[in-house]
Amino acid sequence: MQKDGRSSTRHWFVLGLCLTVTACGGDKNVLGPRLEQVVVPQHAAGFADLARFAVYTTDFQVTAEGTLTVTVDWTSPTDDLDLFLTNPACDNVALAAGLCKILAKDEGNSKPATVTLPTGVTAYRVLVVNRGPGPESGTVNATLTETRLVE
Repeated sequence: MQKDGRSSTRHWFVLGLCLTVTACGGDKNVLGPRLEQVVVPQHAAGFADLARFAVYTTDFQVTAEGTLTVTVDWTSPTDDLDLFLTNPACDNVALAAGLCKILAKDEGNSKPATVTLPTGVTAYRVLVVNRGPGPESGTVNATLTETRLVE
């Protein structure tokens, strides 16, 4: 009989401890701060009726350190669009002449075109080249994945 009483007391103690830990914590992490990956939108732009061999250009500023992902998506899977990520000094003439410092590129034939790279606070230019065969409409999206300390 005493064995059952000790077992029952132990169960109540464990239950009370569990309730106390969760009640005191509220919305906070009872184990302390932790690192969490947070995706922050940096830039969104759209283009329409981009002719074959035409170039669409858009600039944006990254506001923190992290991992930058730029994605270009378009309407028709039969068209081939290429993505070039450069500094803002590059334009379509310099790109065609091979004079730009290309930081990342996706010249594949499948959609969407995506590049990912580590970054700090800086400015970028995205150049989208339509290799055709038809005109295209689409979007450019840039996101930054940051590591943040969360309590």
